[in-house]
Amino acid sequence: MGPAITGIKVYLVQKALHLVGHRERYDSATTAAVRAFQSSHSLPVTGLVDRTTWDALDTGYDFCVDRYTQQPVVGATATAAQRIEAMIGYASARKGLPYIWGGAGPMGFDCSGLDLQALYAGGVLVPGINTDKHVLADYRTTQALYASALPHVPYSQRRRGDLIFYGSPISHMAIYLGSGSIIEAVRPVVRTASAGAHSDLYTQPYVVRPFPG
Repeated sequence: MGPAITGIKVYLVQKALHLVGHRERYDSATTAAVRAFQSSHSLPVTGLVDRTTWDALDTGYDFCVDRYTQQPVVGATATAAQRIEAMIGYASARKGLPYIWGGAGPMGFDCSGLDLQALYAGGVLVPGINTDKHVLADYRTTQALYASALPHVPYSQRRRGDLIFYGSPISHMAIYLGSGSIIEAVRPVVRTASAGAHSDLYTQPYVVRPFPG
């Protein structure tokens, strides 16, 4: 892992190296800190974190921690309403966990990482979008989900379980809970908020409805 990667692993590396304020970016300071750690532990000095360097850092997690993928919590015959509640239940259970850029669990999330895993909980896999791509620093899961083949509905017709998108270009998303509320991952934590909480961001005119019916 190196500058091309973000998310949970970068968060854990920076935590192990006592780097503060770098917001899960594998920046030059992170590279320098990794090189110094490798030099002091008689490891090849590359500035990149392979499994050997990871083990020496003693993060407490497996090297493949960012491969975590939530399994469906509903059966194949579940109704749309049951799938919606499974998705919202997954996201709601993560309230209070930290925002981690590029994070898709298990110990922290960004906005699209939370929603991607919540979709999995409800039994939806979106072709071409997965947690492996989500950790890439130049990949935008928010934009990919909005551009997906999932049904789009005018914002004025939003209902519980829809995905709301913010920004132009899209930079944020949330799950609509109904009654004007959303659940979202924003710094510092996963939280519930008003759907209008991001008045500084353009609200996309359509919501995505992953569970029509």
